[in-house]
Amino acid sequence: MKKITLFVCACTVVNVTFGQVTKILIGKWQTESAEVTSMYHDSYQFFKDGKFAFKPDEYNGLNRIISINGTYKVKGDTLFLIPLFTEEIVGGHFIRSESTTLSDTWEIIGGQEKKVLINKKDKQSGVLKIGIDNKEFTLDDRKFYKVSS
Repeated sequence: MKKITLFVCACTVVNVTFGQVTKILIGKWQTESAEVTSMYHDSYQFFKDGKFAFKPDEYNGLNRIISINGTYKVKGDTLFLIPLFTEEIVGGHFIRSESTTLSDTWEIIGGQEKKVLINKKDKQSGVLKIGIDNKEFTLDDRKFYKVSS
């Protein structure tokens, strides 16, 4: 009986810990810096309902993918992501603007935003480590900083 009680208690502690990690993740996180400027670097946003959005670096003026969206779960030190759709820029034309981007000064203008469903829902995973202060995490050794709740 004591073994069963200990096992149940251990499972409860593990579930609370995993639930706390999920609560900590809720919000927006970006690479490079905790400082937000006029645009975001690569960023993840995690929502209470188990959904996520990944947005590539907004400093890349030629990036047609606006976001990858799907669901997430945390189990142990692993973050599981299932992409369900993307938001992409279709069409448009290229100009050299006055803003310098990761692509020199090239950017796409005049395109239309389109939601594209992902047919093959491959589960992706990465090793997740939350910082002691809960204001940063690493995903496969890439650091992200919390920029909003």
